Amino acid sequence: MKNSTGYDRRSFPRHNLEYLLNVDSQITGRKFGQIVDVSLEGIRVICEKQVKRQDTYELSFHLPPEVYGEDEIHFTARSIWTRPGPRKGTCLAGFKVLHYWQRTHNHVALSSVISDYESFLKRI
Repeated sequence: MKNSTGYDRRSFPRHNLEYLLNVDSQITGRKFGQIVDVSLEGIRVICEKQVKRQDTYELSFHLPPEVYGEDEIHFTARSIWTRPGPRKGTCLAGFKVLHYWQRTHNHVALSSVISDYESFLKRI
């Protein structure tokens, strides 16, 4: 049995973002935080405020129009773990993405949308 130090329970590999992606609360319309990495089932976010473990959040983000038009990406995510963030008053949290949707595009996973976003930014 592996010890908890260094043991990664993720089912899918993590992709660290080169360009942090702002994410907003659908409830308040305010900035919720920044996505710093993504996997097929989850994301890690630097949150502007403390989040509670196991709480579910309705979140969204915009991509440049050149990537997906004017579409806003909406998703629901549950906080799996939290720890103090890099700045006072922030927290770092891991979320399991429960589902996501867009009006005009249909993707297999949120991670593919974010990957397309990063590919776009690398070209400009």
